Amino acid sequence: SSGINAEYGHLQTESQVVYIFKLVSPFLRQWRNATQRKQILYSLYQVMFSLLSENSASNPDLFVDFMYFIKYIYVGDEFKSMLERHLPSLPTNVASKLKFCGADKSD
Repeated sequence: SSGINAEYGHLQTESQVVYIFKLVSPFLRQWRNATQRKQILYSLYQVMFSLLSENSASNPDLFVDFMYFIKYIYVGDEFKSMLERHLPSLPTNVASKLKFCGADKSD
């Protein structure tokens, strides 16, 4: 794992992810370095997938909402391959909510 989780080793709980997302989300639009912004968002996705696959998120719908928000506002289909890789490891109810997050616009 790379990014936030590996570099800092701190994001291990749902509340930590929510806190970081609330902390950085107001500044994402102004972030001039698009590559760095995508790396941070990619790392957040990885941590959310990890927590969702472990079934340790008390409110998985919050993570689902974050993922759709990140997709439609910032990254488009760039994280599609990661999403498709993680979908089979997620609980069925979460995977069914995220299946359209990885869908192409033509699907």
